[in-house]
Amino acid sequence: METRVIVTEEANRIEVEKHNITPGPHEVLVKTHMASICGTDKNYYQGKMPREVLVEQVDGNNEAHHSYPLMMGHEGSGTVVAVGEGVSEFKPGDPVISFGWYNTMADYFVAPVKHNGYGVVPVPEGMTLDEAALGEPTACAIYAGMQSGVELGDVVLVVGAGFAGQIIAQVVKRMGAKTVICADIIDGKLELAKKLGADVTLNPTKDNIQEEVMKLTNNQGVDVAIEVAGNDTAIQLCTDCLKHGGILGLYSWVLESVNLFINRWHNDGFDIRTLALMHRIKEDRPWWIKKTMQIVADKVIDVQSLISHVFDLDDATQAFETACNDPNACKVMIRP
Repeated sequence: METRVIVTEEANRIEVEKHNITPGPHEVLVKTHMASICGTDKNYYQGKMPREVLVEQVDGNNEAHHSYPLMMGHEGSGTVVAVGEGVSEFKPGDPVISFGWYNTMADYFVAPVKHNGYGVVPVPEGMTLDEAALGEPTACAIYAGMQSGVELGDVVLVVGAGFAGQIIAQVVKRMGAKTVICADIIDGKLELAKKLGADVTLNPTKDNIQEEVMKLTNNQGVDVAIEVAGNDTAIQLCTDCLKHGGILGLYSWVLESVNLFINRWHNDGFDIRTLALMHRIKEDRPWWIKKTMQIVADKVIDVQSLISHVFDLDDATQAFETACNDPNACKVMIRP
């Protein structure tokens, strides 16, 4: 099967190439409905690929994992059009979600049915293919919210109102948080957070976040603070706004060195949690994927409203430039 696929040839240069693909044993061929651009894709496009990602340990040997030229895409949904030898879990016509780097920014992609906790999974009844295209990042963000330690009546601060932050804010509200505070430097993202259920929105370019938090919490600080912005400023803000014995949730993949004053992590007995689903042990991952996708199918969380832009495959460069440089972009999608 011939397919167009987006390829990052080098930093900041994308081409749409034609490749031939065929499903092998225990693989399926999927016609792409939509693929989404995530933070990892943006990092690769901009040349931010750390060595630990470029080289992966496989069976004790160094194996090239991600390097230029790189066929793009790991978030996406589509419909099975053919199956390889030994596949009994899927048949042509089945809608699926990609969980793994299978070059989903293409007309078609090939993916394993199951491989080390990754692969394609069925789209649950009630979930649209648009929502399914956001399955992987949505699962990660729902997992983060559910593992953040939020309890009934808590005050929660979410720093960063991009795609993941919007999902996490919705999750902690539905888990019983009394007050959800969202902080971001983009007013449009704060307006969206308010629409989706945040109680308070603050912009650090206009508001003194720590002062406002202390007013809202009788000078105690928030019960849970979750960093979703990917920089030291956000981590420090969470640290400064957290109460004694509070929970600090770290979600983002931070690629640059950070400068932090973390004395309170020790002195105030913070419970520090990393909230990354896709880096959990492979045995846990399928259970969480199924659970989180059902939450979306049941319309407990609004995902559709987070799609801000949709581009054709041939407009890949514009899509990536928008995702990287438009401050109002939330989730940028690519449709073949």
